[in-house]
Amino acid sequence: MTTTRIKVGSNDARVKELKTLVERDPLNVNQRFALAQALESNGKLDESVKEYGVAIEKGRRNLGVAHCNYAMSLMKVNKPEEALRHFDFAIETDPSNASFYLNNKASALTQVGLHDKARAIYAQILDRKDLSKETQRIVIKRVADMRTSPPKK
Repeated sequence: MTTTRIKVGSNDARVKELKTLVERDPLNVNQRFALAQALESNGKLDESVKEYGVAIEKGRRNLGVAHCNYAMSLMKVNKPEEALRHFDFAIETDPSNASFYLNNKASALTQVGLHDKARAIYAQILDRKDLSKETQRIVIKRVADMRTSPPKK
């Protein structure tokens, strides 16, 4: 990657343009990096550092969601071991959304007949302090469904 030195204070228009792009697409990490670089070259180091921090956080969250979506697709093609590994990657990468990823992991465990492990994860989710009402409702319903439906053989 090549870098171009820009005269400090000379790219206000570029900063404004990048801020507009980031406002329109706040999860676009590449645009955030470009904004951080433009802010730095404009001498606005505090703002630049802030944008780098936000870019890392957004990237981490997107990566967690990507691992979760990949795991769910692996379950659809009957690759549960690999899927479970990617659910764990999602949890590791983005612990702020762990309840969501754990919920999907427990569902996958249920699909492959590992009901005891799934129940343990559902219990772990219900014990979390950061649990949303919607996730709580889904987990309670899934646990109830596990009780009423016979285990798959």
